[in-house]
Amino acid sequence: MVADLSTVHQERSDHLEAHFRPPLHAAMEMIMSLPDMPINTSGTHYAQAYIAVLNMIDAQKSAMSLL
Repeated sequence: MVADLSTVHQERSDHLEAHFRPPLHAAMEMIMSLPDMPINTSGTHYAQAYIAVLNMIDAQKSAMSLL
């Protein structure tokens, strides 16, 4: 955490982190499970992980614009 944030910004930051932490963990779990997939696995798992990461990047950009 950044120590010199005002109380309002710190509360906003904590609120945003609480909401974005679960999807971030889900995206990371999807990515981390990819190396364990069999070679003949369909591209569905890769596509879902890619989309999850893109969604998190967009969510981060949106969250930063709110602060």
